[in-house]
Amino acid sequence: MLMVVSAALLVPMVQSNSARASIVVTTSFYAGSRTTLGTSSPAGGLAWNPADGNWSDGKFKIEWGIVDNGSDFTYSYTVTTPDNGKLSHWILELSPKDNNGESLEADWNLVFPGDEVGLTGSQSGNPGMPDVDDGDVSTDADKDDIWGVRFEASGTVTTVTFTTSQVPVWGDFYAKDGGGKHDPVYAYNVGFGTDPSGSETAFTNWIPRPDGQPGGGGGGAIPEPASIVVWSLIAGGAAGLASLRKRRSDSSSRWSDDRREAIFAVIEGKAGP
Repeated sequence: MLMVVSAALLVPMVQSNSARASIVVTTSFYAGSRTTLGTSSPAGGLAWNPADGNWSDGKFKIEWGIVDNGSDFTYSYTVTTPDNGKLSHWILELSPKDNNGESLEADWNLVFPGDEVGLTGSQSGNPGMPDVDDGDVSTDADKDDIWGVRFEASGTVTTVTFTTSQVPVWGDFYAKDGGGKHDPVYAYNVGFGTDPSGSETAFTNWIPRPDGQPGGGGGGAIPEPASIVVWSLIAGGAAGLASLRKRRSDSSSRWSDDRREAIFAVIEGKAGP
C-alpha cells in the first residue's frame, strides 16, 4: 500500500500538538525495530499479553525505515507475526490537531485513503490498550486512548509505506492478532500515552511516527522547491498537509547553501516584528 502526499515544512527539534509536545526523531533513529524479549521483558520497548502467548520470545516485531527526500519523508513499517498469531490490525498514532488547534482529520484522510483515521480505544476491538485520557480531544476516556490510523492485515508480514511532508516524531502504536480459538494477543510500546522528555536519549519506549504540524516554530534545513517553502511557511495552515499530491524526487533541484540563506532571510523578514 503506497500513499503519497507532500508539502513544504521546516524541521524543528520540538513540535507541539494538542496537549502534548512531540520530540523530533533524529536521523540516527531513521531505521530501527522493536521486538518482544522473553515472556515479559520491557527491555525491547514493548508490552504484550499473554506473557506466554504466541507473540513472546521475539515472535512479534515491528520495524521502520524513514527516508528524507529533501521536500518530504517516506515512511515504511513492517510488522511480523507467527502463523499461529497472525496480525488482525495495527494502529499508528497521528496528531489530531496542528499548533493552532485546527483539526487535521480531513488532511490525514487524504494521506490515508481507505484506512480508518480518528479516535479509538480499548473497547473498540483493541483489548489491552492502555487507557489514556488527556482530556484534550474527547470527554470519552475510552475513545481517547489513541488518535491515529488503523491498518487492516491478515498475514504474518504486513508492510505499509507512505510519503508525507510531516516530520518524524516519537509516538505510539498498538497491534492485535486475529484471535480465533485462543485469547486475543496484543502488543504496544511501553511508553504508550506519554512522550519522551527533552533529556531522553534512548527512546526505546516509543517508535517514530509522522507529526501533524507542517512547519511550526524552530529551525532546520529548508526543503525544496524554495517557492513552495516560502509561501507555505508564510501562509501556514493545516491545508499544507495535503496541498501537493505528487512527490518530488529530482535531486538536481536542490538549492545551494546561499539560496537557503536567502530563503531564511525572506521568511524572517515576513515573520519579524
